Amino acid sequence: MLLRTKHRNYNVLRPLICLLLLISAAHLPAAGAADFLAALKAAKAGKDWRPLAKDFEGQPLYIYLRQAEYKRNPASIDFAELQTLLDANPEAMVERQMRQQAIKRAHQQGRHHDLLALHRPGQFELTEDCQAFAAQLALKQPVSTEQAALLYARADQLTPDCAAAFDWLKAQGGLTAAMIQLRFEQALRDRRFDLARAVKAQVAASKGSYAERAYSLHASPANALNAAAKWPVDSALQPHLAAAVERLARSDPRGAERHRLALSKRYKFSADQIGQMQRGIAIYAAADRLDSAGPWFARMDPAQMDDQAWAWRLRALLNRREFAPAMRALEDLPQALREDSRWSYVGGRLAEINGDQTRAKQWFQSAAAEGNFHGFLAADRIEAPYALCDQTPQLSTEQRAAALADPTIARALAWWRLGERSRAFSEWWFGLQRWAQPLRHSAGLLAAEAQWYDAAVWALNGDVARRYYSARFPLAHMATTRKAAQSNGLAASWVRGLIRAESVWNPYARSSANAHGLMQLLPGTAKDVARRHGLSGANKLNDPDSNIALGSAYLQDLSKRYGGQPILATAAYNAGPGAVDKWPVAADMPIDLWIETIPYKETREYVPRVLAFTVIYDWRADGKIRRLSDRLPGLGQRPARSVEAVCL
Repeated sequence: MLLRTKHRNYNVLRPLICLLLLISAAHLPAAGAADFLAALKAAKAGKDWRPLAKDFEGQPLYIYLRQAEYKRNPASIDFAELQTLLDANPEAMVERQMRQQAIKRAHQQGRHHDLLALHRPGQFELTEDCQAFAAQLALKQPVSTEQAALLYARADQLTPDCAAAFDWLKAQGGLTAAMIQLRFEQALRDRRFDLARAVKAQVAASKGSYAERAYSLHASPANALNAAAKWPVDSALQPHLAAAVERLARSDPRGAERHRLALSKRYKFSADQIGQMQRGIAIYAAADRLDSAGPWFARMDPAQMDDQAWAWRLRALLNRREFAPAMRALEDLPQALREDSRWSYVGGRLAEINGDQTRAKQWFQSAAAEGNFHGFLAADRIEAPYALCDQTPQLSTEQRAAALADPTIARALAWWRLGERSRAFSEWWFGLQRWAQPLRHSAGLLAAEAQWYDAAVWALNGDVARRYYSARFPLAHMATTRKAAQSNGLAASWVRGLIRAESVWNPYARSSANAHGLMQLLPGTAKDVARRHGLSGANKLNDPDSNIALGSAYLQDLSKRYGGQPILATAAYNAGPGAVDKWPVAADMPIDLWIETIPYKETREYVPRVLAFTVIYDWRADGKIRRLSDRLPGLGQRPARSVEAVCL
């Protein structure tokens, strides 16, 4: 009321006041941060945390104190208070976790009314919905076979808590053999073999040996296909046989083709099944650089070709340096693929090689409209500026307030500012699965302001945010990258582009292969590099300075190994020198087209991404751009010079 009496313009000021409160709620002063973490530690230990947290109620992270308290002693929060607490932000991560815990506890204690009061249909995973169904059964509340059948159809994993619902459905005659078989086959398609094994006996009760044979075709395709030659013909196995042939093609295209030919003499496969097998065999033959890939693509019905098949058909021709047929194959691509900058650029290069300069220019003009690797190279071919234009917006007061009013955003940013990266990431990842545009982009821009670089990039995806360059390509560790690049004779923009692709500037990034830090170094590689170059820090890979020094030295090693060719060195950084050495570049293969023949999808996309990022970091650092083709031996056609960036 005091504000109302002192400020007649309260309604005008109210949005600003709310914004200031929200911003302050997302920040904890240093002393307050220490008190909060101490309170959280006390709550986890079951001690009295409230004296330490008297100033935190209403702030974003306060719910974590209540969660810790509830985990330690669920009886510390009475049921009515718990409901009020959870209903304040029912869609937020912590509240959902607490609700799941409360539902589980009510289920274990047989408190069926409480469970149903907590349950929100459609909000939770299958387990909670099955527990609610069991509570309804226990209370003799009305349920339906349709309700139970929907639960059964969702059961893509083993869920013991669903036993009551499924037993009831079976007792009502609603669990048919067809439903069981459908669940079995879906589990096989999803490669959920634990579920498929659990259901297999039920399928066998009505289908006999079909169940074991279908299972084996998915679980062990090579062995099962060998055995299939002696099985009686069973048309129900056709989709599983086709899937097994396609799966085998990934490791043995020739073996898969032999099985396809033998099976085709005994089974009348559908057009889709034929296409599935032929497509898989041809694609993996092309990836393995087999000469038979071309003829195998040629026999296919165009109606059975998908985008991946069209692309690999073209790559197979490129790999054999059949440039005239490759040009014809490119013209046959579906329109959406032809218009992609990758294939527009390849079309221009093939037209050049085949002597059609007019058509080449048309292809290059199309590709040059995009601010990416192929767009930059296409622009170089026609002496055009690069399509680079920073369109990062400023958040309005209303957008900022709306974003910070979202509890997930506010909590993630609060954890980030406390230095709690793991907790911040959990909240952010939860939000990324749910935020719609434009809230997602507002979150990304807030993360960029907070110098939480990887979170910003994850949120700022899609065509709308593609040109938010200042938010998506931060100027981080500039002095360190410049020094390390100079020490190793590298372009600083190459080092920065590689970091952006490897870790998105997260010094604590760690891959499933155990690569660490900004430049994602394996511990063994780091030790080898440190020994060769007389560097320290191999045991401190999360330290930016150490990681950048070691990663840059390793990049120098690769650059020397591959004659200063960034395309090959970048490919080796991703796939390893051993793999790249198996993909030799023929004398008559242009290096930019060689990229398209890389068997590994990850590496094939990684190389253009990193090298495009070098251009962007040149531009971001000082506004000057060295032409991309001049960085790549074999492509530059004039003395190295700069190029302009324009808004297209």
